[in-house]
Amino acid sequence: MEAAMTCKRDGKPMYLVEESEKMSDGTRRITLYYKCPVCGYRVELEQLVINVDRGNITVKRFIRLK
Repeated sequence: MEAAMTCKRDGKPMYLVEESEKMSDGTRRITLYYKCPVCGYRVELEQLVINVDRGNITVKRFIRLK
């Protein structure tokens, strides 16, 4: 089992957050990141950008390497 990710600022355990937004042009952006509940520090892991245009679905995936 993997150890929990800890905050680089204060050493507290961080939790995983999944955030979804719908942009004005219909594009959806989904972001996964770790966030410290104490100081608000965050580490972005991955971002998906999904676009639907005339029946075509385009998915772009951005991964942050450590």
